[in-house]
Amino acid sequence: MPRPARLTPLVARATLVLALAATSCTGSISGDTPGPNGNRGGGSNNTGASSGNRGGAGSGGTDHGPPPASLCGQNIDPGPSPMRLLTRVEYANTIKDLMGGMAGVAMDLPEDGRPARGFANDTTARSASDLLVDKFSRAAEKLATQAVGQLPMLLGGCDPAKDGEAACLNRFLDGFAKRAWRRPLQPEERANLTRAFNENKAKGFADGLEAVTEVVLMAPQFLYRYEQGIDIAGKKYAQLSSWEVASRLSYLMWGSMPDAALFAAAEKNELGTPEQILAQARRMVDDERYMPMVKNFVEQFLELDQLLTLDKDTMTLPKWSPELRPQMMAEADKFIETLFAKSGDGKLTTMLTAPYSYVNPALAGYYGVTGGSADYGKTAFPADRFSGVLTMGGWLAVHGNSDDGLTSLVYRAKWVKEELLCQPIPDPPPNALDENPPFTPTTTAREWSALRQAKMVCGACHKIFDPIGFGFENYDAIGKWRDQDHGKKVDATGMLIGSDVDAAFDGPVELGKLLAKSKTVSDCMATQWFRYAAGRADTTRDQCSLQVLQKKFDESGGDMRELLVQFTQTDAFLFRSKGDAP
Repeated sequence: MPRPARLTPLVARATLVLALAATSCTGSISGDTPGPNGNRGGGSNNTGASSGNRGGAGSGGTDHGPPPASLCGQNIDPGPSPMRLLTRVEYANTIKDLMGGMAGVAMDLPEDGRPARGFANDTTARSASDLLVDKFSRAAEKLATQAVGQLPMLLGGCDPAKDGEAACLNRFLDGFAKRAWRRPLQPEERANLTRAFNENKAKGFADGLEAVTEVVLMAPQFLYRYEQGIDIAGKKYAQLSSWEVASRLSYLMWGSMPDAALFAAAEKNELGTPEQILAQARRMVDDERYMPMVKNFVEQFLELDQLLTLDKDTMTLPKWSPELRPQMMAEADKFIETLFAKSGDGKLTTMLTAPYSYVNPALAGYYGVTGGSADYGKTAFPADRFSGVLTMGGWLAVHGNSDDGLTSLVYRAKWVKEELLCQPIPDPPPNALDENPPFTPTTTAREWSALRQAKMVCGACHKIFDPIGFGFENYDAIGKWRDQDHGKKVDATGMLIGSDVDAAFDGPVELGKLLAKSKTVSDCMATQWFRYAAGRADTTRDQCSLQVLQKKFDESGGDMRELLVQFTQTDAFLFRSKGDAP
């Protein structure tokens, strides 16, 4: 007879809802850990740390010493400190590092949503929907079944027949469960997991351990990133425990759980000072696990995550082909990898002005340049036609019309205005389409823009960003160079508006150079990294953290590798707010 289903979607959903409700009220993850068959699994009413334990969640009772010194002096405010549900990528990475593989189950999870402005890890777009909880539950059951097929690995060599079930269960809790929850277990948690084991071991030790493994992987302690912090009397913020710092570092730098070195540092309480944290951050950016996280950020920042599903009208854009999409993505990824590699300079200037890219022969022909190799070799482009990511086919196509229309310049200008200058553009009025001026088969995008700017309801906004888009007019909606638009010579002169280096320019190369030397753009890039790193939008409370980050970015000469390292020195990273509901 098959063993009854363990964590049903209903029970799993209740687990997460109870955890969230308790956290909102008490600042800790509490509520019984459910047994796999729906039993509550123990008499304790608390799976998290007691709020009175100065060591914080999973601190092990160690003495953490004084809180780290803040670069903001006495005006410490970490900003909002919400709980963070693992993203699809973070879940896959964590499963891979925890279990030595099996990350494929994450592919069945729903895609992460994104807010209108922000990244896929933004907490406002992350919630435990019924669908997601059901998928987590199914994944946990599948992983638990696979895992017990590797009992020696799970038990660290402990043999239940020789060493006893209790000893081997404790070995599991002190090994696998501790790594999964990224901190030592609290006594109440151990008691509840032990109860779940005892209630499900009727057919033997492996059956009981399979049930406990599923509970561990379905628990909010695994699925959420949450720090209780260490209370500082009279303050509105809390210090982080070394275990909490280890997780913040690992998910920031690698999008995954801590490695052995971070766990060892947490065990020894060697993550309590900014200097110790900085040393770990520098180690981590030189590790190969850093690169997927960087690509994830840059792809989302450039909105290249839309590229692989991009469609174009081949009737008006006959040079477009779906085969171009993975090639353009590979080009962008190779550019990012080389830029952020240890041997690269990591500079914002390079990202915006590089006169080269990495293409295969097919893309070389597409761009009309000589060179390219099967492994996407570095290829020089005409100096007057190429300016880093701003002239890559993938970016131009994503921010181009779906057909040979007249609004590619609007999409491209809007992205520069909002994402490089951090100046949001208001949504158009409901009747905006009705206000569009007429056009003929010979009307150019520039001419149509002039007509649009002349209309009062449209011009107020389009006057401040359309002139930026003129610089991209030599590139059609799929990123191919053109000298004519609708039978007329392209005029790529424009005006940068809204920066500290506002000036006229001619073409994307001159525009790229202006943007690269702008303090407005530099500060905006620091802000974009902050939003990604913090998993939320910046608020007025983050003013000091942002100023610290922007200053450090300037001092580094615009090194984006250093930008991420220096985020670990801000109040937003070093502390958490005590009064914020997750």
